[in-house]
Amino acid sequence: MWINSVDLAVMHWLSQFTAMSAPFNQIVHYISGSNLFKGLPIIGMLWYFWFRDADPKSDTRRIIVGTLIGCVIAVLIARIANNIGPYQPRPFANAVLAYHEFIGLPVPESQALYIWSSFPSDHATLFFSLATGIFLISRRAGCLLYLYVLVFIALPRVYLGLHYPSDIVAGAILGIACAALAARGSARKLYEARSMALLARYPAAFQTVLFIASTEIGVLFGDVRLLVEGIVKYFPR
Repeated sequence: MWINSVDLAVMHWLSQFTAMSAPFNQIVHYISGSNLFKGLPIIGMLWYFWFRDADPKSDTRRIIVGTLIGCVIAVLIARIANNIGPYQPRPFANAVLAYHEFIGLPVPESQALYIWSSFPSDHATLFFSLATGIFLISRRAGCLLYLYVLVFIALPRVYLGLHYPSDIVAGAILGIACAALAARGSARKLYEARSMALLARYPAAFQTVLFIASTEIGVLFGDVRLLVEGIVKYFPR
């Protein structure tokens, strides 16, 4: 476990607001857990550019495919780091930090929040990587999306004690790096020709699969994780 002075200072500063307004806490809590505010707007933006730039000469569709591949790789790296790196308890469960009541909110009951290391943030990893894909297509839209991810996804998780600022920064760097690398010419050679050939030959099937995959990415593989957990739960040992 490691905690730096910046993390401590930020968490202590935020703690002065947690008992001030139950409605505010409930709004932040809803935003932090709502796919309507998290993945769906970002995935919707990807699909907007997918259909806007349908010209085969455009790089947009290639960038989008690369972005989805890059974000999956980034999340896998983040999850590996969560599991093999030093354990870092989340702020709300960290004995080093004084407990601060979030008025209007129940105490988190999910055991995963207590046993999973907080470093790095997989939310920051995923959504900053997706925002990077948009940035590579449109600088203006990408900058707005970076701001959106920071305000509606990253900051609520820090405020609620789910992550330290360093978790967010590390996840953002990882996500941005993976998305940017996946869109580079050398990396694109690994998937570009095959994916574009499949799109040209089976446009309906390819886009259907891509839509389902992107939707699962946007909800952080929620249904997939539930399926895997169910299988593991009932699998004979």
